Amino acid sequence: MKKLGVIKWLLLLFNIVVVILLAMSQLAIYIPPSKQVLFSIMALFYPVILVINILLLFIWLIFKRKYWLISLIVIVLGFQNISNNFQFHPQKECIKTADDIKIITYNVRLFSTDRTGKDSPVLKNNILEFLRSEQPDIICLQEYHSLDRNVYAPLKELTNRLEQNIYYYESYYSPRFDQLSGLVIFSKYKAVNKGKLKIPGSRTFGIFTDLLIDGDTTRIFNIHLASIRLQDSDIGFVLNPDFNNKQELKKHSSSIYSKLNRAFLLREKQMKYITGVIRTSPYPVILCGDFNDTPSSFVYHRVNRLLTDSFTKAGSRLSRTYAGELPYLRIDYTFASDDFKVKCYDRIIQYYSDHFPVLTIWEKTK
Repeated sequence: MKKLGVIKWLLLLFNIVVVILLAMSQLAIYIPPSKQVLFSIMALFYPVILVINILLLFIWLIFKRKYWLISLIVIVLGFQNISNNFQFHPQKECIKTADDIKIITYNVRLFSTDRTGKDSPVLKNNILEFLRSEQPDIICLQEYHSLDRNVYAPLKELTNRLEQNIYYYESYYSPRFDQLSGLVIFSKYKAVNKGKLKIPGSRTFGIFTDLLIDGDTTRIFNIHLASIRLQDSDIGFVLNPDFNNKQELKKHSSSIYSKLNRAFLLREKQMKYITGVIRTSPYPVILCGDFNDTPSSFVYHRVNRLLTDSFTKAGSRLSRTYAGELPYLRIDYTFASDDFKVKCYDRIIQYYSDHFPVLTIWEKTK
């Protein structure tokens, strides 16, 4: 009996710790990384921390102890985080009608199997055939890449192959003489304007183009916010840390923290810029892209206050969009202003990149 009592007290102590972590992850939507980055780091693990708290809640119910209230109260207070991360809309086939707008956003990882920048012809062909077969009206690609001395020729060829009418491309950095690496929007609609998003200390992180859709102008954004730039060794360390090697543990932890801190601060600046541009847009807005951040983040919350996340209105379950080893990250999004209603959301399982493509269908309501 005494031993059981010790176990319960240890369990209670553990419960208090994970409740504090849950509260921090839920508060991240209100606390800018520039004020305290630890809340943003905890937000990355929100689904995991939430599940642990739910399990502890049921354990206390089995023990018939009121300690289950500790987790329940904090979970309920963070209900907005639950709805942003988990949805249970009925899944249905995405069928487009004549007046609908079908959009795909996809980080194609340079059309490569690694980060060397060398295209994989087979992989690239698979991605392009997938995009062509879906026949979207708008395609937003992040990490587009091509190698050719006639530097823009591949983009023109892709426009034809994907059966699109226009493209707008901007390099992340100054383009080299024989290759491109950046953001591109393909569309079947006529474009009447374009622009890029860039702030001091940042690469080009977004582009927009104004499209004529059924006689009305809509501004389409394609953004790619700052990456944490974790290496495979960093992810391996997070998934399987070696607590016996204290020197390596300290070195790796410090390196990962620095990368996280730098990325969160830069994404906050990028978010402030993009939300300012959205507020002053003279046209209805659709925003696509790779945020490199989760629905529990400060960045997501600020954008979600202005626009509607397609997943929360039509998505199902967790719908992770990162195809790497971390199994729960939704970091790719399609938002729209109130002028549009999402009819369908589909995260498509295609292991051609370290991201999954996100397909949405919208109808204009205004």
